[in-house]
Amino acid sequence: MISPSGCGVFGILRKSHAQKISGDQVVKAIDIVSYRGSDKGAGFAVFNREEGNYYYLKAFFLGDPSKMRRVMENVGLQILDETFEAQDGGVCSCNYKVSIGNVAQLRRAVRNLNDMLWPEKRGRIYSMGRSLNIFKGVGYPKDISKIYDVGRYQGDMWLAHTRQPTNSPGSNPYWSHPFSSFDVAIVHNGDVSSFGANLEYLQSRGWSGFVGTDSEVMAFLFEELINEGLSVEEVSKILVNPSRRTSIISPHYDYLYRNARLDGPFTAVIGYDSGDDLYLIGLADRSKFRPVLIGEDEGYYYIASEESQIRLINPGAKVWTLSPGSYFIASLKRGIISYGREREEIISFSQPSFRTENYDIDASNVGYKDLNREILKVGKKEVKVINVMGHRFIGMTFPRAGLKVELYGVVGNAMANLNENNEFYVYGNVADDCCDTMHGGKVVISGDARDVLAQTLQGGKVFVSGNAGNRVGIQMREYANMRPYLIIGGRVDDYLGEYMAGGVIVVLGLNHKGEKVGNFVGTGMVGGRIFVRGRVDPGRIGVQPSKVEITRLLKALKMEGLINEVDPSLSYIDLMKGLSGDARKFAKKLFEEKVGIPTYDYRELTEEEIKELLPVMREYDNDLRTNVKELLGEKFTVITPSKS
Repeated sequence: MISPSGCGVFGILRKSHAQKISGDQVVKAIDIVSYRGSDKGAGFAVFNREEGNYYYLKAFFLGDPSKMRRVMENVGLQILDETFEAQDGGVCSCNYKVSIGNVAQLRRAVRNLNDMLWPEKRGRIYSMGRSLNIFKGVGYPKDISKIYDVGRYQGDMWLAHTRQPTNSPGSNPYWSHPFSSFDVAIVHNGDVSSFGANLEYLQSRGWSGFVGTDSEVMAFLFEELINEGLSVEEVSKILVNPSRRTSIISPHYDYLYRNARLDGPFTAVIGYDSGDDLYLIGLADRSKFRPVLIGEDEGYYYIASEESQIRLINPGAKVWTLSPGSYFIASLKRGIISYGREREEIISFSQPSFRTENYDIDASNVGYKDLNREILKVGKKEVKVINVMGHRFIGMTFPRAGLKVELYGVVGNAMANLNENNEFYVYGNVADDCCDTMHGGKVVISGDARDVLAQTLQGGKVFVSGNAGNRVGIQMREYANMRPYLIIGGRVDDYLGEYMAGGVIVVLGLNHKGEKVGNFVGTGMVGGRIFVRGRVDPGRIGVQPSKVEITRLLKALKMEGLINEVDPSLSYIDLMKGLSGDARKFAKKLFEEKVGIPTYDYRELTEEEIKELLPVMREYDNDLRTNVKELLGEKFTVITPSKS
């Protein structure tokens, strides 16, 4: 499950013809996802390209700043200029313009300084770059913005971060994001479980003196791999650590950089100045446990934790999600290098509607903590709300009052969770964790739904006109006469129906010529049914063994005389349909004891299935003004739990 209380990240890069980006815009975009009462630190990174043979270094120092200058000069740094921005709790933020001279010598000098200063927590160089300037501290984004007067800065690219720094106490500015290595800055949401191996990789190349957080290690990994001569795209492939099933990393790089690959739940936004170009990079872990969206308009590229951050700057921007285990790369000079998903899929993502006539509430003037109360105060059974912009937890405090709420805009995390008897009509998109543990009522979404839609849905109906994200319909269940229905008009990403125990999911894949679902459909499901219009690649169903494992299994079964010749190119799920007796028993014991692999049929629906689904599809058509009930006559891939 994706928690709505993780870190918030944001990145924006201008296109070559567009004007520079003001700090005020970035502060607003990151502040909209700031949770009052839980934030421990915040920060910003701006890349502003200028000509000049110098580096900017920034350091936190505990004590008299003049002593920091002497320490820097003692390791051979030639300081051209210095200023002091802020002081909090005795920790000074010191800025230095340093003559580059020999870049290798400069890197060694910074390493030596941090090795010397950090063990006693006396100081830390935390920003280093030709165009890079980092502002960070303990507090909310607006607090940090005021300390450094961030609004007065202009830049070609910005990163921003809010909420709890990962794996660190957060009581001093050292542990706040962004983290930096030479010409690299990173903001990160998640928890990198490969931290130990990644740290060893860097130590083997001479790095030490880390503050102890995985986010910092990610910044140094990126810079070290670039310094070894790899391209931005090669580094992104290694760090994102896609499944070996995809084979997008060569076996040589896979082995050589095995300890540089990241593992665990993470979203990372990276800014990099190569000297010739600026790059904005977004990474999503292979299971996409943390949210991330990409945006583009006439002048800028965006990466954000929540859609509202992008819509706040440009309501009409084109917005799409990163696929699990993928990366987005855009540069100032070259434009988009990697979209982070198939290009033809991007055009199918929906644009929200923000305004309508005759409304009851204008949410642009209401905070997310107050919107539920304002809806109930209207005192009507039907309430219309306009200009929703990332408002979270809508409907969670509603009684079983039979309300009908119309929402125009971009709805935030956790809408209609625990809903029992109310109806929500969203004219736009909804963020993560919508309809969690819903018992009844109805949710109709005219746009897209993001990750973890309808988790543990156990009653009522959820209709989506557009696409849905990752881990949709997981742990759905049904009781007696309470059977939930989840109907999705577009496509869905990985882990659809994971650990499903009941209910019905229908994926129609409208306007999609390719695969309508991601990988691992129905993994571990023990009940319920999934209907996907058209043929689904059998390799996408469940967590199946690799081709190498299948080949070894067939060889062993043949040696034991349990099978004759079998086509080794078959997916495991199709192979099992041809095995019987001890051969089938051994295969199941080897591959299915921990995670059940469902079965499937590609066929026309039965009369009983059509009779059940027809009234639900008619209701979908009525709510979303479509005619999908006619599609019930086509062939579907019907996915159900293994009969054993």
